[in-house]
Amino acid sequence: MSFPVILASASPARLMLLRSQKINPIVIPSEINEKQIEEEHKCQSTEVIVEKLSISKANYVLENNLSLDKGVLIAADSMLEFESKSFGKPLNANNAIERWKQMRGKSGILHTGHTVIRLDNKQTISRVVSTKVQFANVDDEEIVAYVASGEPLQVAGAFTLDSLGAAFVTQVQGDHSNVVGLSLPTLREIVRDLGLSWTSLWEMA
Repeated sequence: MSFPVILASASPARLMLLRSQKINPIVIPSEINEKQIEEEHKCQSTEVIVEKLSISKANYVLENNLSLDKGVLIAADSMLEFESKSFGKPLNANNAIERWKQMRGKSGILHTGHTVIRLDNKQTISRVVSTKVQFANVDDEEIVAYVASGEPLQVAGAFTLDSLGAAFVTQVQGDHSNVVGLSLPTLREIVRDLGLSWTSLWEMA
């Protein structure tokens, strides 16, 4: 028996990761106010913030799509912890350039909160996965060119691992897929803990 998957995210990287696993989710992005939630929990750890965001995203999609009653709903949120600060999406070029000038030659920890809801009984599991990322000592010209590409503006920590940013990351300690956007091993474990088989999610349209 197979089960449908709902992805509560507009992230192309998260969609790509699931498709690489023969999972073709229905994409229903959440419309929560991420900045408001980040502000409400600004005195807490990055791990707590990403967990709260993933839970909020999952609940938003569930509450606004009451017909969802079969399969699993997956929501996630990522932030970079760097020098005791939480970095989400830079959103503009100036922020991205400033962040990269701080991060180059140093390391940070990419935290991703995962929330999965089994839709038939609404059982919910949330977990945070953390991966250490070492950044290359890129020069100012490289930073400006990378930011001008537009890629880092809408991604956590102002970098990607599955596209242009990969050349600016020298080492990853931990789960590679977590940095891209979803920890695939963790999702498999969560799905199993919800009483379903990971392979039962394969090849759904």
